[in-house]
Amino acid sequence: MSRLVAALAVCGLLFVQPGAPAGGTDAVSPGGNDPAAGIAEWVVIRPDGETGCAFGTSYQFFYREGPDPSKLMVYFQGGGACWNWVSCAGMFDQTVTDHELASFTGIFDFDNPANPFQDYSVVFVPYCTGDVHVGDTVAQYGEASWNAPAVRHWGYRNVTAVVDWVRGHVPHPDRLVVTGASAGSYGALFHAPNVAALFPSADLTVIGDSGVPLLHEYPRILDQWGARRVLRELWSSHRSVDADEVTLEAAHEHLARLRPDATIAQITTDRDGVQTAFYIISGSREWRAATLALLESLEDRIPRFRAFVLAGGQHGLMRTDAFYSLEENGVSLRDWIESLITGKPVASQFCKGCLRSQAGG
Repeated sequence: MSRLVAALAVCGLLFVQPGAPAGGTDAVSPGGNDPAAGIAEWVVIRPDGETGCAFGTSYQFFYREGPDPSKLMVYFQGGGACWNWVSCAGMFDQTVTDHELASFTGIFDFDNPANPFQDYSVVFVPYCTGDVHVGDTVAQYGEASWNAPAVRHWGYRNVTAVVDWVRGHVPHPDRLVVTGASAGSYGALFHAPNVAALFPSADLTVIGDSGVPLLHEYPRILDQWGARRVLRELWSSHRSVDADEVTLEAAHEHLARLRPDATIAQITTDRDGVQTAFYIISGSREWRAATLALLESLEDRIPRFRAFVLAGGQHGLMRTDAFYSLEENGVSLRDWIESLITGKPVASQFCKGCLRSQAGG
């Protein structure tokens, strides 16, 4: 099967991002729920400046003030990626609506007493640019005769607007969690240093959910998005790593050197269908082997790095109610995350057969 046919065949599988709360500022209730029923309202922020989604629609983000202002979570939304004509035709989230959080449960169920983030204030960073939140260019894909619309890879501009707003509006927390799922996992990793710089005394935890590793041949794709230049600028400003070494290992090490007290984690299933499909379309079938090798390498290189790898194919582990029932080696993912964000010691968990030396195919 050609790569084009394969890409079209899995298009429906790839765009499984849960639905999307809301943007001057407005108060909205995610998914149309009744605020009187105990569901917290979200404030919609429509930033000024040059922001926007891939095909020209407007950008907005969301803020929920939690009961405990000393706890803050910044969450980066996922939703596919776009790097050629096929992927940009429908394999990524292209808009932000007032109901962006309509299908999010799991850690977004703030009425659930088991939710370790129940008391947190939350900044929700939507995604609609196909560039894992780090693009800064306008790209044209396909042949000129196809008249394909130009794609605004403006993820970096959008996140910069969010960070600027947070700087002036969110109280300084004692505990900061930067996280995200899928494409948002990379957004969380790449932007965590700038978010953390706003609150240098806060205890910092960074959690990537279902986002390891990035697309095959990702350095070339980062160039297409204008993202390698962005990352060089972000990293050189902190002078903690070689800004020309734009790798996932370097990104984790950059964060660890900048904030040696930070806890960094990646969680995933070992046969994640969405990540596997994207990896195949971008040129390799070796996603599982690459993932396990990366996680083991990070454990060797970063003292405060932890991984939780579950058997199975689920994608996005914290944003659905499955979060409360998932476990591996008798360890609950929910309990592991709670210990992680409260500074309690945790060990990495790899499902049976999920060590690199046992990985196989």
